[in-house]
Amino acid sequence: MNEAQNRLDYIDPAPDPPMKPLHLLIITALAVLAIPAEAQNGKGKGKGKGLRKQSETQGNYRVAVVEIPENVASEFERLKPRVLLYRPIKTSQEKLPLVVTLHGSGGGRRDIEQKKWQGTIRQFLKPENQQYEALVLEPQSDGEWDPDSLNTMLDYVLRENPDVDPKRIYCMGYSMGGKGTWEWAMHYPDRFAAIIPKGFIPDLSKLDGMVDLPIWAMVGDKDSKPRVEGIPAMEKALKELGSTKVKISVFEGANHATAAGRSKEVPGVYEWLFSWERE
Repeated sequence: MNEAQNRLDYIDPAPDPPMKPLHLLIITALAVLAIPAEAQNGKGKGKGKGLRKQSETQGNYRVAVVEIPENVASEFERLKPRVLLYRPIKTSQEKLPLVVTLHGSGGGRRDIEQKKWQGTIRQFLKPENQQYEALVLEPQSDGEWDPDSLNTMLDYVLRENPDVDPKRIYCMGYSMGGKGTWEWAMHYPDRFAAIIPKGFIPDLSKLDGMVDLPIWAMVGDKDSKPRVEGIPAMEKALKELGSTKVKISVFEGANHATAAGRSKEVPGVYEWLFSWERE
């Protein structure tokens, strides 16, 4: 074979055989793995990219992400400027009660879009609770809840939602959320018709203003000593001041983690909560 033929063979080799399906699958998988994790999880550039789209409705409820304007949010301490607001799609009431639910210490880490249809709203979707129609408000905090920030946020939500009954506003939460519920009510006791703080260490320094507030506190008897002893001490102190609207539930054998689930199984919680109306 001459030199010219050698060059021709080198320049124009035989075409590659067709790629097999298995090879294509492997290449595709490698390409996906090469994408930065931030982009896959929606944490890269472009707000919201990569997040799984959540349904806007479930059962008789619709959810909206409410953006708190800068002139209001500038007063916040640790409170994030976006909140979830669940609203009944069909209701026979002109004025609706509002339940504010405060998350625990890990609840402020995820994008609020990923928190839709979790937490307290799941209790309202259960068949046994569907008789209770209420707006459910879920804010987020980057640390411990600040009562003044929560109060400012709630004022804005009430201005924008005139169908909320101001005499039927309630708050509940577990752990850091329980502490936030307690301290918000301690600073602004006239704001709520009733509260359900759970798994928290109560501050007993300002009980005088909470004597007339309906309170149902909950704790596991295997939780930390300050919680296990503090919640019954709170009940005793309020009763000594004349309260007839405070009670507690103590879950036998439950630690801080397991008491969270036990608290969701207590019968009659929403019947009790919605039986109260602020005078």
